[in-house]
Amino acid sequence: MNDPLELKKIDQLLDKQFFIPHYQRGYRWTNQQVVQLLEDIDNFFPKEIPGKTEKTFYCLQPIVVKKMSDVYKASADLEGDWYEVIDGQQRLTTIYLIINYGNIYWTGPDKSEKFKISYETRLKCVEFFDQLSIESDDKVKINKDNIDFFHISSAFQAIRSWELEKRNSLIKFYGARFFEKFLGDAKIIWYEVLPEENSRNLFERLNLGKIPLTNAELTKALFLSENSFKDYTLEERKIKQIEIAHLWDEIEQTLNDQDQKFWSFITNKNRAAFDSKIELILDMISGKQPTEKDPLYTFLQFWEKQKEQKLDEIWSEIERFYFTLQEWFKDRNLYHKIGYLIAAKPFKKFENPGLAGLAKVSMKKKKQDFDKVLNLLIQESLAFEITELVYRGHNSQLFNALLFFNVETIRDSKSIDDYYPFKQHKGNHWSIEHIHARNSENFEKTKKEPWNLWLSVHQNLLQELADNPKDEFDTNRIQKLILEIEKYNTTLLTWDRFNSLFQQVNDLFVNDQEIDKDSEGISNLALLSQPDNAALNNAVFEIKRRVIINLDIEGSFIPICTRRLFMKYYTKDGINSQYYFWSANDRFKYLEEIKQKLYPYLPKNAKYEEDEIEHEEVPQTWE
Repeated sequence: MNDPLELKKIDQLLDKQFFIPHYQRGYRWTNQQVVQLLEDIDNFFPKEIPGKTEKTFYCLQPIVVKKMSDVYKASADLEGDWYEVIDGQQRLTTIYLIINYGNIYWTGPDKSEKFKISYETRLKCVEFFDQLSIESDDKVKINKDNIDFFHISSAFQAIRSWELEKRNSLIKFYGARFFEKFLGDAKIIWYEVLPEENSRNLFERLNLGKIPLTNAELTKALFLSENSFKDYTLEERKIKQIEIAHLWDEIEQTLNDQDQKFWSFITNKNRAAFDSKIELILDMISGKQPTEKDPLYTFLQFWEKQKEQKLDEIWSEIERFYFTLQEWFKDRNLYHKIGYLIAAKPFKKFENPGLAGLAKVSMKKKKQDFDKVLNLLIQESLAFEITELVYRGHNSQLFNALLFFNVETIRDSKSIDDYYPFKQHKGNHWSIEHIHARNSENFEKTKKEPWNLWLSVHQNLLQELADNPKDEFDTNRIQKLILEIEKYNTTLLTWDRFNSLFQQVNDLFVNDQEIDKDSEGISNLALLSQPDNAALNNAVFEIKRRVIINLDIEGSFIPICTRRLFMKYYTKDGINSQYYFWSANDRFKYLEEIKQKLYPYLPKNAKYEEDEIEHEEVPQTWE
């Protein structure tokens, strides 16, 4: 058996023979899928790879095959070398159709050889392929005799329509040149399984089970295929592959743990987007960027790497990377600092460091020096004057300041044993919200429902104060407001009337005028997670305080500092605290607490001088 995992040019398939077994469904690619493949290859331009004789190539998804036994071939009346196609027959058939079309319309007398296809149950398809042609009206006759003929002829028409559109475009199209690129610069991932593999079971796993050959599956094959670790003795090879298989499963299980704590610590990505969770780790090591469009980028990076490095060296890198993340996860200090840096938002002066790059840096430094690198990165994420941040214009900076305030409060605590719950944090949609909203501009002027809800919620609070008078409130003023709100139903309420009522109610719950000056700054802002509800988001302090209490009772995750500020934790006035108001003193004490927690990391106030250590740029990849 040859190497079970290869990258083959399309023209390396031309001398092969493929058998499509009965359990495969018929050809079903849509016109859009056919055109997308043609477009991708047409838009691909091979580039020289520095230091290498080969060029870049366009990579198609895998074809999974198994060499047919003599008995199997005899039962199907086949002779010579034949491959059973377990997965990828849709791609293979499309490739066959493109070659068929190219031989007719893009080449001269020297036509390309075609690989052979035989079907166990669709015998007439082979004959039908050779009957495909373009009619005098430049169209393919769409055959509706059966569903297979319909899709095959439709795909052939899609190729024809694509070429005609290219010919009519401003850019000159050369069919022969495209065909040459298709055959020589496009490669398929050839995955040949062992003869003893159960074809039907593998097919069901790849198709019915919805577990495709992912980057992870293909990379795993590099390490666990029959030809891996050729330099080892047979016994050493088996031991090595067992070790890799065990750790591979452990990594997958850890990343797939039900509590998601480890996953949420190392990434902001949705776990459900990964069929094989280990692919996240492989993506990080390969340096895959969010903008990368090649779905097989990660596998191809490892494929290229194994040409220059021994497999055991590549596996050692994966192993060291995983154990480094595990070490960080268990270390209280590193967990909070690195977890924050991963969750922090980028802005002009700050980009999130790559986790793989951080791991590489940590291996070159002593623990205390690596901690200094982290502190410098945190500095960059807080590279601003917090008192100059405003609600509109500094969303990322405010988010970082408030998130770090919450994370650092837990990390720095001598009495809190728990770690900051990044799982709960990333399971919520967070926004920067006013602790006490002072204006109505967040409401839409054409949607009355939020206005009425806001008035209803605040009317209940006003009625409560009317029924239970408080010294700090004017009861007559409250009664007048209640009556005025009651005057306006859904029909009579206009934006101007609502805005007037909003200001009157809002002013009632303000006991100092300084709040207008501070309302857009960080002393009146907090991290809040709640439904996108303008009525509640723009409520007065007391309404929000009650919402927070109810959410806390229900077990919702509320960041520690957000919960503390609504409990008047920072003011420490005891029974003298005025719970209905977010006062000037409350804002002052809250801001002081933020400053105290952030102070060591604010650039100009760092505990150490930046030139004491080498402030290297943390790479985005493991390389």
